[in-house]
Amino acid sequence: MSRILILNGSPRKKGNTFFLIQELSKILIQNEHEIEILHLNDYDIKPCQGCFWCYKDFPLRCVQNDVMNGLYPSVLDSDVIVFASPIYWFNYSAQLKLFIDRLVALHVKGGHSLNGHKFACIFVYGDSSAEGSGVYTAIDSINHMIRYFRGENLGVVHGTGGDDLTVSDNPEIMKDIKDLAEKISKI
Repeated sequence: MSRILILNGSPRKKGNTFFLIQELSKILIQNEHEIEILHLNDYDIKPCQGCFWCYKDFPLRCVQNDVMNGLYPSVLDSDVIVFASPIYWFNYSAQLKLFIDRLVALHVKGGHSLNGHKFACIFVYGDSSAEGSGVYTAIDSINHMIRYFRGENLGVVHGTGGDDLTVSDNPEIMKDIKDLAEKISKI
């Protein structure tokens, strides 16, 4: 059994991103994995100040006394982290960006606490094409971070979920979610 942390970067709890999170979670739970979902919009996460206090004598903590210090254990205790977000203005949401920026506090001498970790991504966009949506910018950004962590990207699911087509009506993205769940279940 693996611990899967899913970071929901969408401000909408009933939107396409969360629908895909639920579909992924159902399969993972059936395969006896432990799931924790953080709805990032529910947390008052302050932006990183770039002070590098966390690099000095206080690893695994941030000088800012906000909710992130309480969320770091969930990150560190997970076996897989799933980044899930709508694509806004050619990248993942501000909610997810704030969270990712604050992962700098997990830096330790000789690397990062997430070295060797496993990751996956779910991105939904309103544009009818991936090229027009900006999803490739988000994927590139996440892949750079995963390489920094010396981690493994288990897969990226992305597709359109705009007003005219909900993700549940998109057979390709639904198949991709199932395939991602099966891949995660094998670790």
